[in-house]
Amino acid sequence: MKFYNREDELHEMRLLRNAAPAMIVLTGRRRVGKTELIKKFLEDSTGVYFFVDSEKSEKMLIAEFSAQLKECFDLGEYVKIEEWETLLKLIFNIGRDRDVIICIDEFQRFLQLNPSFINQLQKYWDTVSTGSRVFFVLSGSSVGMMNRIFVEQKAPLFKRAQNILFIEPFNFKTINSILIDSGIPDTTSRIEMYALFGGMIHYYTLLEHYGVKSADDAINKLILRKFAPLKNEVRDTMIESFGRDHRTYYSILTAIALGKSTKSEIANFVDVKVTSLSRYMDDLMNTVGVVRRLVPVTEPAPWRSKKGRYLLNDNFFGFWFRFIFRNMSHHEIGDFEYIGDKIRQGFDSFVGRNFEGICREFLVDLNRQEPGQLPFRFDRIGSWWNRKGDEIDIVALNSETAEILFAECKWRAAAVGCGVAEDLRRKAALVDWRKGSRREYFAVFSKSGFDCACMEYCERDRVLMFDADQIAGQAGRST
Repeated sequence: MKFYNREDELHEMRLLRNAAPAMIVLTGRRRVGKTELIKKFLEDSTGVYFFVDSEKSEKMLIAEFSAQLKECFDLGEYVKIEEWETLLKLIFNIGRDRDVIICIDEFQRFLQLNPSFINQLQKYWDTVSTGSRVFFVLSGSSVGMMNRIFVEQKAPLFKRAQNILFIEPFNFKTINSILIDSGIPDTTSRIEMYALFGGMIHYYTLLEHYGVKSADDAINKLILRKFAPLKNEVRDTMIESFGRDHRTYYSILTAIALGKSTKSEIANFVDVKVTSLSRYMDDLMNTVGVVRRLVPVTEPAPWRSKKGRYLLNDNFFGFWFRFIFRNMSHHEIGDFEYIGDKIRQGFDSFVGRNFEGICREFLVDLNRQEPGQLPFRFDRIGSWWNRKGDEIDIVALNSETAEILFAECKWRAAAVGCGVAEDLRRKAALVDWRKGSRREYFAVFSKSGFDCACMEYCERDRVLMFDADQIAGQAGRST
């Protein structure tokens, strides 16, 4: 698979490379593509890539790193390195005479392996880096642990890095291009594939290897079989992140996948005290980034809102906890046919929830384009709900001009009827934001288009209509 996107990240890395001594930190979810980004950067830069393998001893890692350093900079065999400090001293000595690029992947593992290495790096950086031509690229998948090293006030490398880049999953627009290049021309299949895997590029690298052409194909080949490459993906991620405590985190993620969205609902499901839940939620949001907290977009002070909901922040985790973890007994004995039936029964509903995110991204993209694509330019977008159970999939608004857009997203085989647009208007009347002085607009998104009555209704009442082909980058049309 060719390299996609990440031009902004590469530009920033190249800027700092040319301004050595410098240090840049790459952080973000496991499987998001940090390693591939480093490898792409090294294509036009001579440097050492070093992976901190938690399965190897310190002695083995020092020997491996030393060998790479000697090979890259043509050092003689007489150079002997048996300690981390000696290795760091050598790096900075080389940097006095030539450019030195050192890329360390999964850097946060030094917290368990040997925390003194981080302090030694701080010492050398503070005392001998001036005048050196050393450029460090330090990458890590544990966002929380990387924060403990670089971001927190008392962190050993606090303010040493010139920049910290959070590498985000690809958006649907990029994944859509990847899937088209992979030979998947069908719009529905591309949206379903994104609903399944989200923007984690690693999963898409498997498609060509296994000849995957649809979401159903991906589920059968990559997840539901004895030697499926993603069979244990979630379990391995959780064990790596939380060790023996991973079972509690499993239960919390299951609760959220089943629609338990408040702390009290989650605590009741998991059978832990609400007061004890905060630590786990913080880890899931900040350490592995698979949970997020949302509030209605109209809330004036989101950070104080009591209407917050916890949702899964990863499509594949959402799929796994909804369909696999709930049927783990069948999974363990290899009864994949039973799980496959359950998936087929609920897959459209699952895709529908993620379709909302795709539609939201589509609106954000239109919002950046020239005026006229949308009736106004919004400065906030999200969802809306109240305590009575009323919900609106997408609400976008402009606080300054008091304009607001309400949108509904439908992922179903049948064409959307005018009842959807009528119901959207009814729910919009429940939203208190600037009521009486705002200007309202409406939009409906549909997998399968619109019936004649709905099209007449939307044309008459100036409701925007978007189908799956438009959302996936085909010629746009709004009414």
